[in-house]
Amino acid sequence: MAAIICLATSALAQISENQTLSTSLWKQGIARCAHYTAYAKGFAKRSDEMLRRFPQGYTLDDLNEVYDNQGAKWEKIYDEFKQEEGKSGSIADLKELVTPQIWKLVEPDFNAFITDHPDMAQEAPAPEATDGEAQEGEQGDKAQANEGEANAAKPASSLPSLPACPANLPLWLSIIGLLLGLWALLNSLSNRGKIKEMRRNFAREIDRTNANLQEFSTDAADQMRALSIRLTGKAVRMQEPVADDLAAINDDVQVADEETAATDGDVAPIAADDEVLNLFMSKPDDNDDFTRVSDTFEPGNSIFVLTTLDGQHGTFEVIDKPEVHQFALMMPAENLMRACSGNAIQIPSGNRIVTDRAGEAEYVDGRWHVVVKAIIHYEG
Repeated sequence: MAAIICLATSALAQISENQTLSTSLWKQGIARCAHYTAYAKGFAKRSDEMLRRFPQGYTLDDLNEVYDNQGAKWEKIYDEFKQEEGKSGSIADLKELVTPQIWKLVEPDFNAFITDHPDMAQEAPAPEATDGEAQEGEQGDKAQANEGEANAAKPASSLPSLPACPANLPLWLSIIGLLLGLWALLNSLSNRGKIKEMRRNFAREIDRTNANLQEFSTDAADQMRALSIRLTGKAVRMQEPVADDLAAINDDVQVADEETAATDGDVAPIAADDEVLNLFMSKPDDNDDFTRVSDTFEPGNSIFVLTTLDGQHGTFEVIDKPEVHQFALMMPAENLMRACSGNAIQIPSGNRIVTDRAGEAEYVDGRWHVVVKAIIHYEG
């Protein structure tokens, strides 16, 4: 019996999509659907913060205490899912309550909760017997009782002979069941420990790979910048004017400077020969144009640094400063996603932003426009 109980407990940890969830798991699933719906609206807390605040899971009422200050935005979500909380259903029913984009966020979080809390994965209670079934059961019991009385009335010689049952057989069965149960429990714990160790090793390998890629990207970027500077400097030296024409060229340059100073409108910043110009950018707008550009770092505004040699084309990356990372991660969907791409960057999983590959921008109609997004990931 103990072995059967242990095997049943292990099997419950793997819940099929159409299997009816227990009341506790259904409430947990409803709460997570509501949380990530609020996250899509832009005011929900990060999943790691919710895990620290509610390590044993959270319900819709717990979320109501957290987001009560959001007013009508949260009340609409709360009322919608509160109607579903009192019902029951399967994982497939939960999936129908949200959009496919939100379900992609809910599913891994909910599966991780089921894995970490197998005690909540209980089968739905069996349906009660109807009145007709109960009456049939009573009639069957009476028939068995009458048959037993008839057999008792027969002579002993007419009853079939049965093999004798050892008196200590139930004790041996209990001991064997207990040993099998202990073996199943130890095997389950051992497999779970192996899975956790495999996950930790896989995470360490990913961190090492990211570190190597980051180092390679940084070295490649430095080499490309150095090569660009060397090539630009070589082109300038090959086109150096001879001494006889130097005065005439200086006059032309002076006239061009005067005409440029008299021209109104936005003008692209021009970097001097052999000089790298760094510009500090705020977040892009809906047209993928950087909204604020400065030649100095502005705390609270500057998120990206753009490097250009000609004032028309440049590469940009996230500024490597803790205060910039903290500011950008407050609203990653608004501050980063128009200029960056990466694996799940809308859900911050760390407190540091690492640029794996710099983005590219062009100066068009007086604005720096994002042409190729930067690739980033989170650490810490």
